[in-house]
Amino acid sequence: MPRVDIGPLTLNVEERGSGPAFIFIPGLAGLLNAWEYQIAEFSRRYRCITFDHRGAGDSDKPAFGYSTEVLARDVIGLMDTLDIDRAHMAGTSTGGCVLQNLAIDHPDRMRCAIFSNTWVKADEFMTRVQNARKRIALSYGQDEYVKLSSLFTNGPMQFRYDLDKVMDLERRALATVAPVGILAQRLDMTLTHDRSAELSKVATPSLIVGTRDDATVPCYQSEDLHHAIPGSRLVIIEEGGHYSYRRHWQEWNKIIDSFLRDTEGGVP
Repeated sequence: MPRVDIGPLTLNVEERGSGPAFIFIPGLAGLLNAWEYQIAEFSRRYRCITFDHRGAGDSDKPAFGYSTEVLARDVIGLMDTLDIDRAHMAGTSTGGCVLQNLAIDHPDRMRCAIFSNTWVKADEFMTRVQNARKRIALSYGQDEYVKLSSLFTNGPMQFRYDLDKVMDLERRALATVAPVGILAQRLDMTLTHDRSAELSKVATPSLIVGTRDDATVPCYQSEDLHHAIPGSRLVIIEEGGHYSYRRHWQEWNKIIDSFLRDTEGGVP
């Protein structure tokens, strides 16, 4: 996987396929290979790009400076470096928060926005989930944090039916995990994210996908985002946990493919 210097730091990037650009933004784990099922599918028609977040995977891990706004600026820096003017964009979980910043602050760089299992702003439930993860990291270290996070993000059905894939992703997370101080900052940025007052400005064609049994980001957060973004579409998947795009990737990809084909400029 190539490392791309975007100016402030270097990101680990995967690029595959040709056609209109399609950027996939990971969630809090920050690992590009979480999108493996989507890159394999959509690279048949699109120039697919994904990356490890700053502070995750094989990207640089600065000691300070983590927010969803900063991650959004990283996406713009990556687009500039790769000479991409506009792109379809998908973001899951924390990546969906990054995508909200992009849709509000950089609408001219977007063809469409696909929000998966993300939130508007953290409520009491999400605050308790994220603070529990943070306490595990601070008290027991990175390895226990990664293993606990796997429970929240994958959910029981993926442990039951897709254990090999769960363990593959977990092994990379364990091998590349950031120091605890960085993990704590990355968790904090999920709690401070709040662009709710500006979501009504989003004019980019938007699709929101939620999952009924998501134990990390409750399904009602997807409904809230749908109500906040004018003209957005909402699809709720009955089962799939927080990683809906990995648990039932065929269904998820079909939903996104239909949206792309219906969106202006969605078909190469």
